[in-house]
Amino acid sequence: MRNRRRAAFSALTFFKMIQRSKVVRLSKLRLHLDQALQANAEAICSHIKTVMQHGRTTGIEAVFAGAFHEQLDSKRIDWKPELPLHVVGVEQRYHNRTHGRVDCLIAGSATALEYKAVRMPRVQSSPKFDLGQILADYMRLRSGSGLDYAYLVIFFYGPIVSDCSSPGSLYRRFHNQMFVDQELARQTNQLSADEEEAIVDLRWAKAWGEPQPPKFAAAALHGDIGVVCVSALDKW
Repeated sequence: MRNRRRAAFSALTFFKMIQRSKVVRLSKLRLHLDQALQANAEAICSHIKTVMQHGRTTGIEAVFAGAFHEQLDSKRIDWKPELPLHVVGVEQRYHNRTHGRVDCLIAGSATALEYKAVRMPRVQSSPKFDLGQILADYMRLRSGSGLDYAYLVIFFYGPIVSDCSSPGSLYRRFHNQMFVDQELARQTNQLSADEEEAIVDLRWAKAWGEPQPPKFAAAALHGDIGVVCVSALDKW
């Protein structure tokens, strides 16, 4: 079901031709993210606490991403932020939007990343509050024409994260939250056919009870914060 989709030549090929970078496989991505959280846990948690005290979530995704970008810089991995969709060679999959940007491209290895900061448990009433954006990002990445690798990078905070005992338990809690949310969305006819297909691809149509993530996903956990990365392609 997780078949690779091919499309036409895109501007991404230009980046591949002018620059070679370190290949970022799933295991290496997890390591970089783990080290980024470990080195910046205090600053990230301080920011989250400050904005949450004011009932906001301003800058939470950015502070996570900033820590990760610092880690990439320290490893001399060249990355490009916020590139237009046509440059990366992916399609817009957000409803009623025509333009957009991909959060990060590691150009030489043709690796695209989409970020999302998620509080667990979810406090918003809509079951598609997190689910809808994650599915749209997943479908966007899967449409990539010249991508070698593509990952969802989902940063976590909140009481459930603090209760997790291992990276595997963090993934399990996230997966099962997506399972519950997609069931609720299905019951109220909020899922498109493409979203239904993506849910099956990601195995969110069933609960997850294994101690470790599936082979196309990885997780890292540091106290009150964590991250899950999920490959959107068949290569990781």
